Amino acid sequence: MKAFNILKQAKKYWSSEHESLKWWQLFFTLKRAEHSLAQRATGLSRLIPILLLTAIGTLIAGLTIPILKVEKFFLFEDLISIVGAIDELARSGEYLLALVILLFSVVFPTIKIFVADYIWRARNVEHKSVQKAVKLIDLLGKWSMLDVFIVGMIVISAKSSGMANATSQPGMYYFGASVICSMLGVILLKRSIDKIANKE
Repeated sequence: MKAFNILKQAKKYWSSEHESLKWWQLFFTLKRAEHSLAQRATGLSRLIPILLLTAIGTLIAGLTIPILKVEKFFLFEDLISIVGAIDELARSGEYLLALVILLFSVVFPTIKIFVADYIWRARNVEHKSVQKAVKLIDLLGKWSMLDVFIVGMIVISAKSSGMANATSQPGMYYFGASVICSMLGVILLKRSIDKIANKE
């Protein structure tokens, strides 16, 4: 009986509905706000949380798993991840380039995913903060392909040096999957908001 009560309390903690969520509830629980998009979504919109969860998981993998294997003089080889490339650039004094890659490959994609999750379940869909979050995600969306461009530049720079032969590694595909999942999630998110707005 006591174990049953503990499970009941745990379920309430992780998935109960509230008028609005605090930041720690958004990050560490599965709670949904009353009248949030998470409560009102239908059809394909129900895929949004799966897409966002996949996006953050594949982003972490894409940043940490090697994206390139570089062979130098056919004698030495090196595996390069995005995080490793940022660290190496910073160590060699290329701070501006390291900052650009950090912003467009790490910071912006992460913010976009968490803002999308905020819109999905943190507030009533008509709340003014949700409208502000939609504007922010629109702004981030304008830069959405720069993360792919930056990774592409890393690949091109590695391949263009005549002394090295570069081949793509699994991290590249994880990163690409993250970009696609987050884009699809945002598209469905905005369509769901428009659908609710048109009904009203």
